[in-house]
Amino acid sequence: MQEIGKNKREIGQEWEDLVLEYYENNWYEILDTNYTIRWWEIDIIAQKDWEIVFVEVKVVDGMDDVIWYITPKKMIILDRTIQNYMYQKNLNFWIRIDVVFVKNNQILEVYENVTNS
Repeated sequence: MQEIGKNKREIGQEWEDLVLEYYENNWYEILDTNYTIRWWEIDIIAQKDWEIVFVEVKVVDGMDDVIWYITPKKMIILDRTIQNYMYQKNLNFWIRIDVVFVKNNQILEVYENVTNS
């Protein structure tokens, strides 16, 4: 349900800000937000030590079918976008993909190091 007076993008930004705060509170340095190439976007890019973390924020109604949010096609798109980011920034670090599920301005679950397996 959409909050009165706010569009979908504003609400999505609030949820991304919630996740951003989570990573900052866990000692991650935020490198970038809403990194976009062509039509693809990575919500949050953070770093801790020698690891770059690419974070996908997903707003869900419940946790019943979260596996459907992490599809092989989405992983391919994320991988290509990550490769482009690393190349553009000339970075050579370990990488990790996290998916964070949010509902009603609350983090439901943080899945670290999601792979296409």
